[in-house]
Amino acid sequence: MKTWVALAVGTGLLLSGQAVDAKADKKETKWKLVWSDEFQAKQLDRTKWTYDTGNWIKDANGQPVSPGWGNNEKQYYTTKQDNSFIRNGKLVIKAKQEKTTDDLGTYDYTSAKLKTKGLFSKTYGRYEIKAKLPTGKGLWPAFWMLPEQDKYGVWAASGEIDVMEAWGSQPDKVAGTIHYGENWPNNKYTGKDYHFPDGQRIDQWHTYAVEWEPGELRWYVDGNLYQTQNDWYSKGLNAATNYSYPAPFDQNFYLVMNLAVGGWFDGEVDATTKFPAEMEVDYVRVYDLKNRAYREPVEPTYENVTLPDGAKQPIDGNLVYDTAFEKPVTMITGNQSFDPLYWNYATLPDFGGKGSLAIIEKEGQRMADVTIDQPGSQTYSHQLIQNVSLAQGGRYQVSFDASSTVDRKMMVKVGGGAERGYTKYSNEQSIALTPSVKRHTFTFDMAAETDLAARLEFNLGLEKAGVQIGNVRVEQIPRGVIDEDATKPALPDGNLVYNGTFDQGAMDRLTYWHFDGSKRTTGSVDPESRDFRYEGHGQKTTARLTQKGLQLEAGHAYQLRFTAGAKKAKSLQVKITGAQEQLKQTTVPLTKQATTVDIPFTATQTADDNQLVFDFSGQAGKISLDDVELIDVTPVPVDPSPLKNGSFANGLTSWSSYVHYDAQAAIEAVNEAARIKIGAEGQEPWSVLLEQGNLSLAKGKTYELSFTASSTVPRPIEVTVENASYTRYFSQVEPITTTPKTYSYTFTMGQADTGALKFLMGRAEGSPFAAHDVTIDDVNLKVKE
Repeated sequence: MKTWVALAVGTGLLLSGQAVDAKADKKETKWKLVWSDEFQAKQLDRTKWTYDTGNWIKDANGQPVSPGWGNNEKQYYTTKQDNSFIRNGKLVIKAKQEKTTDDLGTYDYTSAKLKTKGLFSKTYGRYEIKAKLPTGKGLWPAFWMLPEQDKYGVWAASGEIDVMEAWGSQPDKVAGTIHYGENWPNNKYTGKDYHFPDGQRIDQWHTYAVEWEPGELRWYVDGNLYQTQNDWYSKGLNAATNYSYPAPFDQNFYLVMNLAVGGWFDGEVDATTKFPAEMEVDYVRVYDLKNRAYREPVEPTYENVTLPDGAKQPIDGNLVYDTAFEKPVTMITGNQSFDPLYWNYATLPDFGGKGSLAIIEKEGQRMADVTIDQPGSQTYSHQLIQNVSLAQGGRYQVSFDASSTVDRKMMVKVGGGAERGYTKYSNEQSIALTPSVKRHTFTFDMAAETDLAARLEFNLGLEKAGVQIGNVRVEQIPRGVIDEDATKPALPDGNLVYNGTFDQGAMDRLTYWHFDGSKRTTGSVDPESRDFRYEGHGQKTTARLTQKGLQLEAGHAYQLRFTAGAKKAKSLQVKITGAQEQLKQTTVPLTKQATTVDIPFTATQTADDNQLVFDFSGQAGKISLDDVELIDVTPVPVDPSPLKNGSFANGLTSWSSYVHYDAQAAIEAVNEAARIKIGAEGQEPWSVLLEQGNLSLAKGKTYELSFTASSTVPRPIEVTVENASYTRYFSQVEPITTTPKTYSYTFTMGQADTGALKFLMGRAEGSPFAAHDVTIDDVNLKVKE
């Protein structure tokens, strides 16, 4: 049958599908095959498929970053025919229980992961697989898609589309999911499960498909539509706002299919799991629309959402009750039930937290005062929690007052409970606290399904300093509104111009910019090249592109940089002006080839309402403009010793720590040294982490790094200096022993950046270790003389 279908499609047979918009309602949507593998050859077609191998995620330089493919998976992927082969016209991916070893570790299972990266990728279409999947606890078969290029940032800012993934222990259902948002760990996901009719299971033949159009994804099982997704976003580390919709799902994605063993999705295998386990694939097919154009993307619009009956409704707009802590706080130390309406303080013994809570008056308000006797092994060893009801599609603002007995950090998030896998609805916000009460605010969009028992969590573990919290509010606020002309503090990369790459904000990609032109002029962003395009007819035209709200400081040196090119047009004018002229009007000659323009100047006045103006008046022809940057290049004094409290004389002041939920560790200062008491090191190098951030590192400077370390059990630790996007300027794996030893290194900064020194004490070569203590002291980071 497969051979006939392939031949018939080649002669014009079209696959019919469900109508999806008003235009298509009049006729049935049809698809035409454009790529497939029917697995009719004796061996896998290597012009269509390649492999991922090993057990580790590696960076662009081939250096190991994370074991278990970031999911705690136990299999080692191979290219061997034992693990992937063709049998009777079907592809077989076989997971075997067998030991294998590489230079990074030893693994108990082998399997295969096939992909089309570098061979085939596509934007939009119908992606379909017919497969029979294995059952058994810990088996995780999947057919999914990743971006050919990380156009918007590393995972998951550039997106992931899961066409189908299945739990081996739950053979009556599969899932379809999208991953998006920001770089990990601030990623988001939304999706839905499909439950088979009675009597059907994943170990029978089924067809799984996604239909992907601009601004819409639709999931099918055996032709049954079971979910549609339209709401997502992507935001870069240095972006002023989200990339323009429908990013990240507007670029080429390649195909992946694999059979994983273990991992967080379906847990570990047990005695009931039978090996070898096989995932069989009859075909993989990709189609393009034939009888109509792809739908036009429609940017999501949002209104204030309404909570259903039975929800915890807001009082005076606030979803948090008892903001003054006038009712008793429920203390959770074991299996007690959480109060569904009011405050709960949880110190669960499994995570080693011990403390107490009192209500105090501080700086004119009632606050919860948490005293921490034992900080525990996790940020969530101490939690102040209140349930709130959140509606899908709402934008929410969280605000609160907080302080601490000494400088420290706490983690705040809004997420689901156990029944939702503790999924994050907001980012995990790291909040810096001081002895003075300060107001903190963050916002998030509720992309998940409505949750009537979402958890607002103040996670206070890992540090011994007490915390005070008060005046807590969670309020629904309007979505999609940006004050484009408001004053603009510098972005994380130092750029004072917002959306200088013309790929952010509204779908016209001109958010933060104003184009004003006379007749016979146009100004818009090219949707493919994502640069601004001006076109004028006649030399009596007037046209300007302006951005308002730029902050400049008197006497500071600035560099304005952009790329520009032209066809017929000869030049453009540029200036920066406010109450005074900051950059005098400058004529920039243009050529056909887009070139980079640098204009240095010194600000004449401190003001936060300056305007950057590109003036195209009088120019007949076309002008392109892109990559606009305005950087403060005033020389700043180099901090010769950016790291503070390296002797731990002030406890863990200036330091922060992290313990992933797969690890057990307590980090504290003992005898003026950092002691990391590790019960289980987890599955990632960063599962146990001690770091100091906000290190101002100067371009071209060579730094000397030294520290003293020992461990009650000999083991390696990893030491890195990296920025917020995990770019490493220094990395070293160092074996440490029971005898304290001083380690010294040098590295040179190729660029100015704000970095963090990190000691990674999670999984390493030789894991797992017995329970042990790591001691770190006398940490120094200074400019080499």
